[in-house]
Amino acid sequence: MVFADRSQRLAPTGASLRDPCRVLFSVLGFVAGSIRQGPAQVKRMALGNTEHMFYHCPMDAPSQPVRSALQRVDGMPFHWSLNPYRGCRHACTYCYARIYHSYLGFADPGDFDRVILHKPDLPSILARELRQRRAPLGSEVAIGTATDPYQPLEAKQHLTRRCLDVLLQAGEAVSITTKSPLITRDLDLLRAFAAYGGVRVQITVTVLDPDLLSLLEPHAPSPRGRLRAMAALTAAGIPTSLFLAPIVPGLGAGDASAVLDAAAAAGAHAAMLLALRLSPGVRAWLLPRIAARRPDAAADLARLYAGRDTLPRPERERLMAPIAARRRSLGLDRPPAALRARRDQLALFGPPDANRPRGTAARPDAD
Repeated sequence: MVFADRSQRLAPTGASLRDPCRVLFSVLGFVAGSIRQGPAQVKRMALGNTEHMFYHCPMDAPSQPVRSALQRVDGMPFHWSLNPYRGCRHACTYCYARIYHSYLGFADPGDFDRVILHKPDLPSILARELRQRRAPLGSEVAIGTATDPYQPLEAKQHLTRRCLDVLLQAGEAVSITTKSPLITRDLDLLRAFAAYGGVRVQITVTVLDPDLLSLLEPHAPSPRGRLRAMAALTAAGIPTSLFLAPIVPGLGAGDASAVLDAAAAAGAHAAMLLALRLSPGVRAWLLPRIAARRPDAAADLARLYAGRDTLPRPERERLMAPIAARRRSLGLDRPPAALRARRDQLALFGPPDANRPRGTAARPDAD
């Protein structure tokens, strides 16, 4: 779906975050609703879950028609990806997927945070594709590669849950990456996947410092909430790892050891470490926002990444070596948990279609 301008979007709120009146009414509505729930609930919301304030801000949520559900991926550890949403309410300033909204006709990069497209037909299309394949996928389905599958809109739409249910019925394996404690809502499905070794979860925690969090992940759930979700998942027998990424030189790097310690305490199976990749789209959005609050850090990043997307090797090794050493000391340098499909999966597909090579999709994958 391509929109020529903002007036053509199917927006239930009818306004963007730049409309101060709508923002004011949204905040007042949040406060009024909190007061009705009593002082204890107000205190819990104010101190424990500050992300609720952001989630009540105006947000466009048009639907996006799709032709297919699964997207083939090359050059990655997984071969299939699935994204129920386009755009992400977490508004992470380092997100590489922000530029994808421009491919849909959105000129303002900020629309990635404000206009969240959802795909209501995705679960039924996914079920149809899996029936038509006549063969298992042969690789895990990665959920959350371009947008968080458990961002606030999922609480209403249930698209991720419905897709998980379809994949579970087909006996497939899944890996899920998220910043949201909402994933614990689906523990029943995740336990069923785990019963045959078919699930792996990565919880992203980049920083613990509140000031850095507001700069890098302004609308994301609190790190404490994510770590509690990690503990709940591991307690339920779900292989859960820490995704410590991106590590930002001069900003998040100083918090990395504390993040690793907290993840180990929460029972993480392993930890993946990735340094910041400053691609052109990320550079144009991230550096001005850092410069507004930390001009020295922004200048250092511009110097370190001058003319390139990645850190020079000596700088990268200097940044990552102490973090990797801390990871080893905590026993979090294990490989990711292996995944496998359900043993009876082949019986679910029936005889192969004579007109289609075994293991190929019914149609090319496209969003």
